[in-house]
Amino acid sequence: MKVTLAMKPGPRSFIPIEAESIVPKNFLAGTDLAVWRGNRELRLDEVFSVSVEGDADRPEDVEVVLSGDDTFRLKRVGEYMDGGKITVLGDIGMHCGNFMSGGTIEIHGNADGWLGREMTGGTILCRGDVADYCASGYRGGRKGMKGGSVEVFGRAGDFLAESIAGGTVTVHGDAGDMAGAEMHGGTLIVHGDCRRPAANMKTGSCYVYGTAQGMLPTFAKNGTVQHEGRTLIHFTGDIANRGKGNLFVKGYKYLD
Repeated sequence: MKVTLAMKPGPRSFIPIEAESIVPKNFLAGTDLAVWRGNRELRLDEVFSVSVEGDADRPEDVEVVLSGDDTFRLKRVGEYMDGGKITVLGDIGMHCGNFMSGGTIEIHGNADGWLGREMTGGTILCRGDVADYCASGYRGGRKGMKGGSVEVFGRAGDFLAESIAGGTVTVHGDAGDMAGAEMHGGTLIVHGDCRRPAANMKTGSCYVYGTAQGMLPTFAKNGTVQHEGRTLIHFTGDIANRGKGNLFVKGYKYLD
């Protein structure tokens, strides 16, 4: 079953559209769904041109395709998603994949903040860049992503995978400040550079294939290792958190 939601041209507005209803399982009962713009409830067909091909009995057999110039205004798409697939042919707004436990979200453009927030399973692929707090916990939360995988083919903003407790996050470009801060577990891989990685980590593994700028002095150097054909410097810590985590970097520069 393929559900195509093409956003209709509309008035320019700074108000995002709360679209947590857009998850594959909800379309098994039809397309009589609603989204919200501010305090106004809108039928799905008021915002999108809707088309459906085929049918399905399980969420795993449903694909939802989002298209249009304004998909960046859609928030919370895929929230609590547990199966099926969502394909975004452009950019997507904040909180995409919140608490996701299964299925696949593929974003062909960029993603705003909190992508994959506190997800427990499933797969998110972002072909562009992601903003801050990707795969992290929400403010005040003790744990971020707990399972599944997030792969970003562009760059990531600050606080990537903050408080991650499980799963794997891979960024093929650079990341911003505090990547992997407060790690409790899981794996973070940054192919480019980042700043102050794995600060206050307790457990888990963080790999930086580029340069760790502003390397914190509370990590203990522990020789070198081979990983994916690369020679990386192995650090343990963060000692400031009595941590037993592992940080592997290609190169590093301490804070001035």
